[in-house]
Amino acid sequence: MNKPIVIIGVVILIVGVVLLAVGAVGVLRGLTVVTTFSEPHSGEYVSAELMLNSTSGVAVTSAAANGGLIPAQDVNLVNSTNFGQYALTPHSNVAGAVTYTGLMGDYYYVAFASSQPSSKIVATPLNGGTLGSSPLALGGILLIIIGIVVAVVGVRKKSG
Repeated sequence: MNKPIVIIGVVILIVGVVLLAVGAVGVLRGLTVVTTFSEPHSGEYVSAELMLNSTSGVAVTSAAANGGLIPAQDVNLVNSTNFGQYALTPHSNVAGAVTYTGLMGDYYYVAFASSQPSSKIVATPLNGGTLGSSPLALGGILLIIIGIVVAVVGVRKKSG
């Protein structure tokens, strides 16, 4: 075993874990998650207000068949018959997951259904803190891998 190489590997591993933790906290802090809805009218379910202060993306899992994002100023005008006039067009709709991109402002997710929707809404800023933290997390993962490799090489290498 080459002790100095093992120590270097462990130090790299520790730095990687710290970077991963800092990056993950930054990513999680930037997210807004909504899972509960109020029912202002029978069969109409409205999320808490999504206040997007910077350009953001919104993903909705288990999206309601008759549901979508509505600008906050229009939420009182929406009903089940005119819903399509006010709902934003999603960027993508794949297997019940709907995404919206490039949003800024205040929005509500409105669904018309016979029971409480199981939709989960996640909003994340597309610039600044959240995406700025992603490279930290990725760099942390990379350093963890490098640290493990260096430590293993140090354990297997004979002192010279």
